[in-house]
Amino acid sequence: MTALPDTSLDTTNVLGSVRELPLQCEQTLSEVKSLDLREDYSHIENIVISGMGGSALGGRVLLGFQQNILKIPVVVSTEYGIPSFVNEHSLVIASSYSGNTEETLFAFNEALSRKAKIIIICAGGKLGELSGQFQIPAYIFHPDHNPSNQPRMALGYSIFALLAILNRCGLTLPGADLSSIPEFLKTRQSREQELLDLSANLVGKIPVIIASEFLKGAAHCFKNQINENAKTYADLYDLPELNHHLLEGLTFPKTNPQNLAFLFCISSRYRHQLSIRYPLSRQVVNKNGIPSFDLQVEGDSDLAQAMDLIQSGAYIAYYLALLNGVDPGLIPWVDWYKDEIRKVV
Repeated sequence: MTALPDTSLDTTNVLGSVRELPLQCEQTLSEVKSLDLREDYSHIENIVISGMGGSALGGRVLLGFQQNILKIPVVVSTEYGIPSFVNEHSLVIASSYSGNTEETLFAFNEALSRKAKIIIICAGGKLGELSGQFQIPAYIFHPDHNPSNQPRMALGYSIFALLAILNRCGLTLPGADLSSIPEFLKTRQSREQELLDLSANLVGKIPVIIASEFLKGAAHCFKNQINENAKTYADLYDLPELNHHLLEGLTFPKTNPQNLAFLFCISSRYRHQLSIRYPLSRQVVNKNGIPSFDLQVEGDSDLAQAMDLIQSGAYIAYYLALLNGVDPGLIPWVDWYKDEIRKVV
């Protein structure tokens, strides 16, 4: 059993944000009910979600549900502009925690010029002002349950705002139940020790996360938090695609067994064709001398299991940060970059 590391390193209370993920979901579900959405927002042909970093993660999670929840195509855009197909029949969702993200503001203006339908998700800032100026529907939330004030730790707001808004617009298929998720996540918080033990196996390693289908977006959130919270390089591959190339890339460099640790996200809800590929893929990893571990997710729906992976991944990234001896809340290199880029734009 791994001993609890020094929590005094957590100066911004990232752990508080991890533990309040269910409360973020509850707050969002309650508040989106009163959002004023015009009737024509249900008559659209495609959706573009514009956001950067932590503000784009909700969109990435949503992409994982395209096959079984969404009625129309969705694209996540992490660019200054928006795809060329966007027109008056498109819905562009501008997501920015601060409301001041430069790339998202560019995308918003382009969507406006193309007469696309727009919905804003933010905690205020310039986007909040623009929603009033142009009378655009906006979910402007107060992050009561994100004490760290880090966008990457506000996934309950961004994910559930997207799902609840699309549900209200009639753009999700029946059966996408959100209301049971918060209580389910609370029950899963009893496994902190198990996740701490798993994080200890990743110290000094490059985590290689493997996921499939509806868990791919959640796994992206996990990777992002390993990067920003644990200050650790991580990689992400989806199966079965990795079976067609990655298996031949494990031989060199010969230091791979010392440097890599594979983490397989296991679900009982994967289709059978995928479930039988996981053990064989693990065998190839192990035959190359590379350690591997399972992260079993639970839940009675695809969404519940995706949220379980997000919450579990947040705990692992948090504890990995402490085991690495770093503050999980501070992002010195991202802050340095933002300061420098302001000098040249």
